[in-house]
Amino acid sequence: MEILHFTPDDQASIFRVLSSILHLGNVYFQRHEADGQEVATVVSAQEIRVVAELLQISPEGLQKALTHKVTETMRDKIYTPLTVESAVDARDAVAKILYSLLFHWLTERINGQVYPRHHALSISVLDIYGFEDLSFNSFEQLCINYANEYLQFLFNGIVFRQEQEEYNREQIPWQDIPFNDNQACIDLISSKPHGVLRILDDQSCFPQATDHTFLQKCHYHHGNNKIYLKPKMPLPEFTIKHFAGPVTYQVHKFLDKNYDQVGQEVLDLFSHSKNKMVANLFLVHAEVVGQHRGRVRKSGTRHQPPTVSTKFTLSLLELVDKMERCNPSFIRCIKPNSQKEPGVFETELVTSQLRYSGILETIRIRREGYPVRLAFNDFLFRYKSLVGLKQPPAPDGENCIFMLCKLVPLRPGAYQVGVTKLFLKEEVYQLLESKRERVRQVAALTLQRYTRMFFVRKRYTEFRTKIVRLQAYCRGFLTRY
Repeated sequence: MEILHFTPDDQASIFRVLSSILHLGNVYFQRHEADGQEVATVVSAQEIRVVAELLQISPEGLQKALTHKVTETMRDKIYTPLTVESAVDARDAVAKILYSLLFHWLTERINGQVYPRHHALSISVLDIYGFEDLSFNSFEQLCINYANEYLQFLFNGIVFRQEQEEYNREQIPWQDIPFNDNQACIDLISSKPHGVLRILDDQSCFPQATDHTFLQKCHYHHGNNKIYLKPKMPLPEFTIKHFAGPVTYQVHKFLDKNYDQVGQEVLDLFSHSKNKMVANLFLVHAEVVGQHRGRVRKSGTRHQPPTVSTKFTLSLLELVDKMERCNPSFIRCIKPNSQKEPGVFETELVTSQLRYSGILETIRIRREGYPVRLAFNDFLFRYKSLVGLKQPPAPDGENCIFMLCKLVPLRPGAYQVGVTKLFLKEEVYQLLESKRERVRQVAALTLQRYTRMFFVRKRYTEFRTKIVRLQAYCRGFLTRY
């Protein structure tokens, strides 16, 4: 952090915010009866005081923000006690906004240090978690899988574009290759006006909406969709057939997680923190929220805070737009086993990762065309020994075809000759490689035979010379005596 010019005060503030997020997880609530209704109270005020001290805010204000909902009227504020479940949601919302604002601030600072010029060439790294199918899949898994679905769509497009560009560059006719287009799944999740996330946003606008009403809306609009499955029993869930396989999502707390807003009283509380960094984080956030409200008022529409799905979708589209303007390369990380042990290879685990990451589909796409592409000089040099040549001929298409016809039987469409490369089907390449391997094996055995013969002859010659010399000495000795 010192290399990136974070001052000691900045570092201390960062650790304070991170510590407060961890301590917020230790804040628990219990049910309490007050005026005939169930309200939430904090089990231990000690954790509240620790968080308040770390963030340098009022502990009473923090406790009230976590256990009460504020409704502003024209002249007054009405404080309504929260239930335990709502208090937990309020606590989690505070932790999430703290982490989100800190993360955004850190990335802005780091990018400002390592990438100060907006128009300079750069290399960016995107690390995204893979496709998820857990025992309990909720709103978070839907967002993650939607991102993976969109990136797989982008990946397919890039692979096809690169394939087509190379075919055009080599002047080979391009043939449309069938593949599993996942545009229908993307439309099901996010298209207007009845995508799953759009329905979720609409339901978030209605105070009386519940997870059940959201589910019924999804069933109504997508019940006949081939990639959307309703449960056979009346369960609070739905299934989407993703490119990697079907995933069942439980709708419990979908609306709460999508709304995920902190009240104005929370923003005001943190904006008045004695810690400068914390106060600045929330002041900047409040300014952004105010600008959004101003634009909404000018448009004459009712102000609706942006939901998590809306922000996530906008962020994803912005990412995809940047990737389409770049030259992306994809690295797929495969975990060989769950135990993190060396030398252990779990076939089912690896196969599922290959399927979920789209590698198997990419391999199939490549196999449909000409997956092996060898430059003329590389092809002639690699297989010259199979036809008894010591030096490769001139690197051109005619010599490549002549050598290829001598080596393997060819059927129509098994190869294509480009401007600088020879395009081969996988079975032709494997046949060439098997012949080359046999020739190399024979050559290795021959070399071993001649090498052994050389050493045996050498030992025989040395032994014979020594025997002859010994015989001469013996005959001389007998003659003299």
